[in-house]
Amino acid sequence: MFDLQCDAEDLFSTLQLSQTTPLPVTLHIQSLGYQPEILQGTATYKPGSRTSDAGTWSFQWNASRAITNANLLPNNSPTHKENRDAQPLFIQLRATHYKAGTVVVTATRTQKDLEEVTLPVSVITEREISNSGSTRISEILEEQTGLQLTSDFGTGIQIQGFDADYTLIMLDGEPLIGRIAGTLDLNRISVHDIRQIEIVKGPSSALWGSDALAGVINIITKKKTDPMAADLSVRYGKNNAADLGGTLHINREKASHRLFLNGNRSDGYKLNSTLTGQTVPEFRNGTASYRGTVQISDRLTSTTSLRYFREKLFSETVLQINETQQTEVRTDDTQDDISATQRFLWTPFDQVETSLSWYYSTFSSESILTQIESGEFFERLYFRQTYQKPELQTDIRWSSYHQSTVGFGLIGETLSSQRYPSDPQVSTRFAYAQQSWSPTPGILEFTAGLRFDHHSDYKAQLSPKFSARYRISDRLQLRASAGRGFKAPDFRQLFLDFTNSTAGYTVYGSSTVREGLQQQIERGLIAQIFLAPEQLSEIRAESSWALNSGFDLDITPDFRFRTNLFWNHVTDLIEIAPIARRTTGQSVFTYFNLDEVITRGGEAEIRVLLAESWTVLAGYQFLDARRLIENTKTVQDDEGELIQVTEKRFEPMFNRSAHTGNIRVFYQGIDGWKGALKGTFRGRYGLFDRNANGFADQDEYESASMIWDLSAGKTIRFQTPQRPELTLRTGIDNLLDYTDINQPFYAGRLWYVQLQVRL
Repeated sequence: MFDLQCDAEDLFSTLQLSQTTPLPVTLHIQSLGYQPEILQGTATYKPGSRTSDAGTWSFQWNASRAITNANLLPNNSPTHKENRDAQPLFIQLRATHYKAGTVVVTATRTQKDLEEVTLPVSVITEREISNSGSTRISEILEEQTGLQLTSDFGTGIQIQGFDADYTLIMLDGEPLIGRIAGTLDLNRISVHDIRQIEIVKGPSSALWGSDALAGVINIITKKKTDPMAADLSVRYGKNNAADLGGTLHINREKASHRLFLNGNRSDGYKLNSTLTGQTVPEFRNGTASYRGTVQISDRLTSTTSLRYFREKLFSETVLQINETQQTEVRTDDTQDDISATQRFLWTPFDQVETSLSWYYSTFSSESILTQIESGEFFERLYFRQTYQKPELQTDIRWSSYHQSTVGFGLIGETLSSQRYPSDPQVSTRFAYAQQSWSPTPGILEFTAGLRFDHHSDYKAQLSPKFSARYRISDRLQLRASAGRGFKAPDFRQLFLDFTNSTAGYTVYGSSTVREGLQQQIERGLIAQIFLAPEQLSEIRAESSWALNSGFDLDITPDFRFRTNLFWNHVTDLIEIAPIARRTTGQSVFTYFNLDEVITRGGEAEIRVLLAESWTVLAGYQFLDARRLIENTKTVQDDEGELIQVTEKRFEPMFNRSAHTGNIRVFYQGIDGWKGALKGTFRGRYGLFDRNANGFADQDEYESASMIWDLSAGKTIRFQTPQRPELTLRTGIDNLLDYTDINQPFYAGRLWYVQLQVRL
């Protein structure tokens, strides 16, 4: 007659009963770590409703069957008996971690319990984000096992040894654009409006297409069920860093609205006093977003999402005008990121769900350079990218253990910049299908997927993936997956046409190099040709085959151990190389499919609940990332003849640490006090190729580092019908004052105070 599930971590529960007459009920709820609560419930016709943050419980009720008592644990059904005179329902939620009922969507494009996903997926919950005291998503991701921050035209993220441009970053299932040199700056994203972050490791092109060769990070925004809810966060810290964010939720019977506003600023900081300008410049940015949902009918829902982000940066630097002359300039940078999504969700039958969406996004940047001494205009640089994607997806639930997903769509992109004279346009048509089947429900499950991408400027791609999950016992389950991923050549690698007037070199994309090089030859600007124009060909998409395998072991109900082993073999990596020498002595460059890379390793994580109020999380990753190095040399054969021999070997890659790890200790008491101690370890890594041999030598390694963060706070809950909360937190990031000019996201010891209010 009913199915009762609960999420102990978030104190959410769902109850589904047969069709019935609505009845009011009173719920007495007690959870370890929280004061007992008496909640007034209301009966509704909507099945599977969840408790709101304020504690209002709405569900479907059967008047002929009353639940008289329950000692509730996750995924356990309560006892019940026939009784029209219902007594209060007593529910005791016991803190646990391995059956939390967390729902994820990134791994399969459909809602699925985290425990039932066949892929290696990590979830950062809203509670963990809130307790961290962080303001930008980069601060959250650097604490996660197997993720490493990088600094290259912004703060990016490495997954399984891949550079930042191999990971797809999404917001509510739609890709964020505006990468500079392949890096999408994670500091553009505020954490205040995030419900959870889903991280899928390993190639995910079978569902999400290009840029998902290393994995996918999907940022899911908050959704509230209260008639009205609001929250506000204010933080101030060192370097005049300030952050202000607020969210307002309004929900009616057939419509809901969410408005989010955020402002973030800092005076920046300087790690090297001998250089002009700051390591991280002064900046200020703002974000505004809106989501509105309207239930047009019982089977049709419309959702509209809008987002706007603007950032302004102010910096000073020294430019080399010629061999003997320099000038100091001030740079005013402005970045704008605008996106809009319209989605219709139609359920023609109970087992069929169809989503029709249209996503539009544009990213633009403008840099104005002014000479500091004279105040005269020096240069203007601009860049504008647009992205559009209509898509149709249909999910068919043949049964509770058999589900199919099919979809298709079109991606159109344009670019405008002075470095791309032709204002290039590209398009991609795609289609995908996925099948999930559990021959033995709860024990064995298989998922197979396939995606076809047809691009206007490179060869079509076919991306298959297969994964499986096997539950050996209530405490142990295995996961394994194999699949292919790809990364499309970006605008820079295809269409760039740029000559540095100061240094004298030229860089062409593979689509512009023939015409551009021929023009320079005709103008007499080329002194030597390394590769004739007719020998140049279009570059191919980078591709990889990967394996992931691991297990989840619940040693006790409060102690989980998780592992994942991975192996990635990447071919056709795109590299830049010279093809000619100009009369000035400088080179002409273009892009080729030259490289081959293997990354392999493993990661392990533990999660332990101690004494009801303490949680300990720790993780470690071993990474072996190597690239193919080819050297040609002249030797004598057995007959004394001189011959050329090509040696091939795999050597360590730069900016990859073999050993990384983290430890996090959280305290949350019943009296509202909370605290966190977090440590992030990075082992030694090669950084600069001082002898230009293409790989990291032993004397080119940077030292290992350990970063510690400490915070403490107090939450006050007011006993009013609205149950508002006030949290005051203070903390110190980078407690030991570690700095490295090559890792500018570590600004030394930073203090902050933060106030959060939830209504």
